[in-house]
Amino acid sequence: MSKLRNMAKLIAHAGLPLPGPLRPLIRAAYRAGVLAVESLAFARKVLWVEPVLRSVCASVGRGLRAECLPYMRGNGRLTLGDQVNLSGRSCFYFLHGMPATPAITIGDQTFIGNGCTLAAAREIRIGAHCLISTMVRIHDNDGHPLDPGRRLRHEPIRADESAPVIVEDNVWIGAGATILKGVRIGRDAVIGTGAVVTDDVPPGAVVAGNPARVVKVLERSAP
Repeated sequence: MSKLRNMAKLIAHAGLPLPGPLRPLIRAAYRAGVLAVESLAFARKVLWVEPVLRSVCASVGRGLRAECLPYMRGNGRLTLGDQVNLSGRSCFYFLHGMPATPAITIGDQTFIGNGCTLAAAREIRIGAHCLISTMVRIHDNDGHPLDPGRRLRHEPIRADESAPVIVEDNVWIGAGATILKGVRIGRDAVIGTGAVVTDDVPPGAVVAGNPARVVKVLERSAP
């Protein structure tokens, strides 16, 4: 029995020898496959993703990079600046029943990672040159009323229960962080991975934890 187990391990970990003459052929086939995948992705961006975004957004700047269409729900204004990079698929939600049209604005040369969620009842504004990592959540509202009776009656939130979120230029938000309503993040700040930001963040500060607290203040160099 042990011999059979040993033989099974040998087979499982064995690899086929690769004769030298075959290496250039396999390498060329691999590179051709990569080229085909990238060409299809580029064609999809040019022929489908970008035209759809330009049709549904309030405006889209030059040099858009988008791997796939974001999921958009509700009626609102999505504005994308120049050279915005939408990596993977993110979600943009606009709440219904607000007195003014909810708005999400993303500034020039800002990167939005895969799996991010931005939910606006009033306004979410992200500045230029920001780095928003994967699975970040930014909400200018609580999603549901705090009053338990209103939740039981399935009442939506009111406009006065939301507050704009402002992310200034050159901010880096780490993976899985959550930015809650009414928060302003100052220029050049860094939000740690998994942080829950409930209060304003000073310019150039590094914050971490739940709730997020300042752990360091950066010395900002000239651009």
